[in-house]
Amino acid sequence: MTTLQTIPAYYFDHDELQALAEQYHEEFVHAEPFRNVVIDNFLPDDIAMQLVEEFPDPDDIAWDRGDTGAMRNNVRNYAKLGHSNEKDFGPLTRHIMLQFYSATFIKFLGTLTGQYGLIMDPHYRGGGLHSTGVGGKLMVHADKSRHPNKKVDQMFNLIYFLNPDWKEEYGGHLELWNQDLTECKRRVLPVFNRLIIFMSGTNSYHGHPQPLTCPPDRRRNSFALYYYLLERPQNKDYEGFRNFVDWVPTTEEEKALPLEETRPQLFRFEKKDNKEQKQD
Repeated sequence: MTTLQTIPAYYFDHDELQALAEQYHEEFVHAEPFRNVVIDNFLPDDIAMQLVEEFPDPDDIAWDRGDTGAMRNNVRNYAKLGHSNEKDFGPLTRHIMLQFYSATFIKFLGTLTGQYGLIMDPHYRGGGLHSTGVGGKLMVHADKSRHPNKKVDQMFNLIYFLNPDWKEEYGGHLELWNQDLTECKRRVLPVFNRLIIFMSGTNSYHGHPQPLTCPPDRRRNSFALYYYLLERPQNKDYEGFRNFVDWVPTTEEEKALPLEETRPQLFRFEKKDNKEQKQD
């Protein structure tokens, strides 16, 4: 006989989240280098700690190997791992993930960002669970469009960190870079129970380009969810659907590589343009 595992009867509270959204709205809309906000202690500590305890290790589930840019690490334990199949989420994780896609949370996002009509992705494409080990990194990049419907445009990224007692020297800071790619404007340490929400777009460059220096038995664990908008207007922040990740070399090691290895899309476009010119 199948039985459901008991989990805490915890749900997002509408009034609490609305108050939080109003508190952080101005910070979000005026943040640099693009709209973002960091909120600490987002969940009750006991709920957050239970999420930590049921977060899977590298050998617990069939993780997927994530693309981390030109500087790839082929060692499975170091690589960025991802998993988006909810059947393998822990029971509380699965419940909390659905809370992040609830009407209560979508209303929170609307008040926080000023953007309404957001669409969720129940398939967690590119999101779900993420985990990176010591030595792992993620090149700074701007996201590709994840949704298979080209009229459904990615609008916001959400990352929730699950790393108790994470020290500054462990690294793993999420870096937010300016549009000119000359400066990191914000560094966010992936500490326990910390939430970051930021606008996704053509120039929303982010990543953690410095290799993790945490102990071998520690990992940088997080949830990632994405929110979409139907036919998002094009402007300086969003130039429309694209099918590539815009990787950007920011470390000395990355900059020493050939440009076609770190930013291959530039060469793909150049070849396409040259071909079109010859045809003309």
